[in-house]
Amino acid sequence: MTGLVPYWWAVRPRAVHERAVRTIHEGTRALSTSTPEAAPKADRVPAKDKLVTAAPPSKTRAEYRPDIDGIRGAAAIMVMGFHAQVPGFEGAYIGLDLFFVVSGYVITGLLMYEFGKTGRIKWGAFYARRARRLIPAKATMLIGVLALSYFIATPNGAKQTAQSAAAAAGFFSNFYFWQQDDVDYFGHQPGTGVLLHTWSLSVEEQFYLALPVLILVAWLVAKLLRVELMRTLLLTCVILTVASLWLAIVWADPYPKAAYYMPITRAFEFLMGVALALVVRKIRVSYDLREVMGLAGVAICAFVIWKPMPTDGYPSYWALLPTTAAVLMTWAGVGGPTIVTRFLSWKLLVWLGLLSYGWYLWHWPFLVLGEAYNLATPPLWARVVLIMAALGVSWLSYRFIEGRFYKRSGQVSATGKTWGSRRVIIAGVLSMATVAGLAGGAVALNDERAKSPAWQKVDEWQKDVPKMPAECLGSTFIPDRPQQCRLTDFDRKAPTVVLWGDSHAWMYIPGIQAAARKRNVNLVAFVMGACPPYIPPDDSTIACSRNNQMALDFVQRLADRKPPVRVIASASWETYRGSSTPGLIQEGALDGNQSQYIENIAQLFNGGVDDWFETVGSLGIDVDIVGPTPTIPREAPTCEAVPRPYSCDVQRDKAILDEEENVTWLKEQMAEYFPDTSRFIDVTKSLCNESLCFAENQGVLYYFDDNHISAQMSRRLKKQFAPSIRAVS
Repeated sequence: MTGLVPYWWAVRPRAVHERAVRTIHEGTRALSTSTPEAAPKADRVPAKDKLVTAAPPSKTRAEYRPDIDGIRGAAAIMVMGFHAQVPGFEGAYIGLDLFFVVSGYVITGLLMYEFGKTGRIKWGAFYARRARRLIPAKATMLIGVLALSYFIATPNGAKQTAQSAAAAAGFFSNFYFWQQDDVDYFGHQPGTGVLLHTWSLSVEEQFYLALPVLILVAWLVAKLLRVELMRTLLLTCVILTVASLWLAIVWADPYPKAAYYMPITRAFEFLMGVALALVVRKIRVSYDLREVMGLAGVAICAFVIWKPMPTDGYPSYWALLPTTAAVLMTWAGVGGPTIVTRFLSWKLLVWLGLLSYGWYLWHWPFLVLGEAYNLATPPLWARVVLIMAALGVSWLSYRFIEGRFYKRSGQVSATGKTWGSRRVIIAGVLSMATVAGLAGGAVALNDERAKSPAWQKVDEWQKDVPKMPAECLGSTFIPDRPQQCRLTDFDRKAPTVVLWGDSHAWMYIPGIQAAARKRNVNLVAFVMGACPPYIPPDDSTIACSRNNQMALDFVQRLADRKPPVRVIASASWETYRGSSTPGLIQEGALDGNQSQYIENIAQLFNGGVDDWFETVGSLGIDVDIVGPTPTIPREAPTCEAVPRPYSCDVQRDKAILDEEENVTWLKEQMAEYFPDTSRFIDVTKSLCNESLCFAENQGVLYYFDDNHISAQMSRRLKKQFAPSIRAVS
């Protein structure tokens, strides 16, 4: 994400920064001629391909655009707030889109400036500058994260971090995370994807590699058709922008992860910045119009943060809102200050813009490793502290690492020379190769660590889940599609027990099977992750509604037959009634948009659960209801395996929110609609005492994650389900 930082080379920091941003305007004037003679002789680049300190530029700040850094600073605040889950920043992920547009604009301006002064672009020097700008800070971050992950994350988590570090060193981490099903940008499990944020760095680095191809194509077309190069470049840019946006829209539904991570579906954002840099050299707009443009850009950003856009299939056409805002705010500052550019030139925003590259590099690993250490999302105050700690590290990086590779005042003389482009590029490649080698070593170390007895035990605990017939399962160990799953061979002459509900019904399968052992009883399950019992509306076609309809049809058929049928229903009742939020490791059917999914299911549940009690109760069969099940804030296996400065157990009132209210509601519904022989099954007393709910007790691990009891614990609950089995057998 090089658009996060200024482009400094080989001279005084402030002067170089002024010159770097000023070049966009100078380049537009210089490009009015295609000959190098148009540039002053004193400013010409030496023939040899070496970076040389330039003559001190003008000290005037008349053409310096601090608002560009202000946009970066504001975008950085957006991204930090979104990643830290600060309330009110749910739509602030648009900060990345702003960075992409500004990056395309600034880079194009710099290249235009060089072309205007010399009549050519020295790509070797360009990539040398990119290497010096990107690699030192990035390599430092990758090595630091490899070390921190080894000591903080689980072996599997640290191994994934090492693999992604190698991908980041090779500038293709976006392709790596595209293939990772368990890591999602908009909803990841705590402690995973420590280097997920490097996907955007890779996309930008791939843009730099593709930029010469774009210019070469435009040059060939211009030469072939004998037209002006800049017009051809602009036309080529527009065509590719439309093509990239079209592909992003087309892929949004069938290939959402590819649409999000692939450079070809993100190219239009950079190209909009490129096109703007080309347009402003020919088109000047009035002050009043620029005022309107700037205010409109800010208004768009404020609106999409206030009303977050859908994340399904993003970027799609939704990304046109933040990218258009970036174009408007950037264009508003071309030709002089406006209200918006004055605000964006606020010193704090500019300072954050200068540090934003390092801040972006470090903030995400700090947040995710904080989650890994806490085994849960840290509280808001802790997340803010982690973000500010990352800002402190970015300042150190800016001063003592990035500055080492940018020749600043006092480090070299005005005529001192630096390494040539070829050496800089080779050194950069070797640096990234070294990081990749260290990442390979980290993979091997974590493989060995995973084989230790302690972590082998953790692996066994995490796999202690209910076993179901293979035909009932999809890609996860919790059913994720509507179906009738027969847990035993079905005998039409035998009574039937139907298990109905979400993953909080599924987790009781071992206990029900243990209670039914040696009894001639059919066990049939209609269970899906995040799918509580309810009567679906006629127009609902989602998988959960179809699963509930299949279960209702099955029970209605059996209710009229001679062998008795009994229903055991269970769900995370408090979640769907609005008393709780999804657990850290949510039901297997959920994807990255967990909150929205739960909200939609909760609406269906609250609209159809009363009908469910009434409809099923009208069948005259016994329906046993399992009461609310406690959840714990951390994954039990890992929490119990490693000494922690906190307890893995949890207070009962936090483990089951509004427990008394939900129990009262369930018992009232049962009393009104179900026969007196129906049972309320309270498993809480087996998982908690009067004040505390346990992650582990007397050598038995109660949970295999944070909100599902282990198969071992489920079997210990067989006495809770035995009366239900005896009643029908």
